[in-house]
Amino acid sequence: MRNVVEGAGCLLKEINLQHDFGHDATMMLVVNGEVRPREVAFQIKSGASYVSPTACGLPATAAHIYFWAEHDLVTLGVVYDPAEKSAWWIDLQTAAREFRAANPKTGTTFTFAKGLWNRFNDTDFASVLVPTLLGEAPGVPLERLCSWVMADDIQTHDIGVRAIRARYYREAAAWECLIEAFRSKPAEQLTVNLPIALAKLLGHDDIGYYSDEIPKDVRAPAIAKVLTFGTDEIAKLLSMLPDSDFERPSLGYSLMPLLGQSAESPRILSAIRDNDAFDPAVRQLAGSLVDWHQRDPTWWDFWRRDAGRRS
Repeated sequence: MRNVVEGAGCLLKEINLQHDFGHDATMMLVVNGEVRPREVAFQIKSGASYVSPTACGLPATAAHIYFWAEHDLVTLGVVYDPAEKSAWWIDLQTAAREFRAANPKTGTTFTFAKGLWNRFNDTDFASVLVPTLLGEAPGVPLERLCSWVMADDIQTHDIGVRAIRARYYREAAAWECLIEAFRSKPAEQLTVNLPIALAKLLGHDDIGYYSDEIPKDVRAPAIAKVLTFGTDEIAKLLSMLPDSDFERPSLGYSLMPLLGQSAESPRILSAIRDNDAFDPAVRQLAGSLVDWHQRDPTWWDFWRRDAGRRS
């Protein structure tokens, strides 16, 4: 811990055991030689009993959970696996607050994955953890973020999508990665941040990414790929919606550039509605959109992003 923290120019202050009530150390954050007004606390565990090949476990009493949840300092949990000579971290304050909201008087073991993004080492401390503590996107190369996007772990996937959206949306390879992930991954391994990114690519007055924010030679080919989405992709998109609301400011409204993207959209939705292979809830949503198109084709036409239409 000290090697990683101090190697990055930050300051680690160990807490004496007699004063250890739930924090083993604190860190003063230093970025590019500048001391930031941010101090972070750590709870640290090490040993085979706290790890498995794929996950870490950090045990906590009800008192510990209350302490971390209510403390003024952000608390990170770090678990070191001596067999792998590696450590991983978790936002322990957030985990404590979420657990305590439903279980105010009990303890637990916080189990978290040995992910692609939460390794506590020299490289990822500077490129992932520090930006996270500052409320910024990880400063990770695009190729690595794409591996996160394709990961089975949903949290890793979501962090990868959000980081690409924040840092690399002007690059063609970023859109190739996001479109391929949406096509190839099952809905349960996706979060709505990915279709939101695609809706922004197509253009949405409420959620941004207008045409001048992405270079035309990047945006046009990416849009062309999204416009090839058929019944499988649109049914997958409908399966990710929490309800049948398509009015502003619902998630459905945010995704309308994808649902009404072309002259083919009503036909695609009708095919989903009429196909017993799709989930009944998805078929019902598709039918509702077809009805909407029939009632108000002018409003529906507003969402078209194909040739000769609004872009």
